[in-house]
Amino acid sequence: MQQGVVLMDSTNQSVVPLLRLYVAGATSRSTRAITTVRRFCERHLAGHYRLEIIDVYQQPDRAREDHIIATPTLLIVEPGPPTAFIGELRSSDWPRVAAALNLFPNDE
Repeated sequence: MQQGVVLMDSTNQSVVPLLRLYVAGATSRSTRAITTVRRFCERHLAGHYRLEIIDVYQQPDRAREDHIIATPTLLIVEPGPPTAFIGELRSSDWPRVAAALNLFPNDE
């Protein structure tokens, strides 16, 4: 994790984020989405995260459970409340992803 950054849940407890990336098959679009999300996570969370990559063709029940209607979709499960980002993420989207993750400066 970046020095000076702590992830907090709604009760101000530190939390390891859980992200689910829904993709559709082994397409170039899926590969780009996986690479982009992993790059963001390593840059901003530096190994302190859980990332589940779910292929909707192989696990359609998981997609239904999370109400996924399009791919790629990045679902931030923890910290809650769950937040979904639909479509290919661009650099302009990352501030919203960071806000959904509750990235706060560490005051210690």
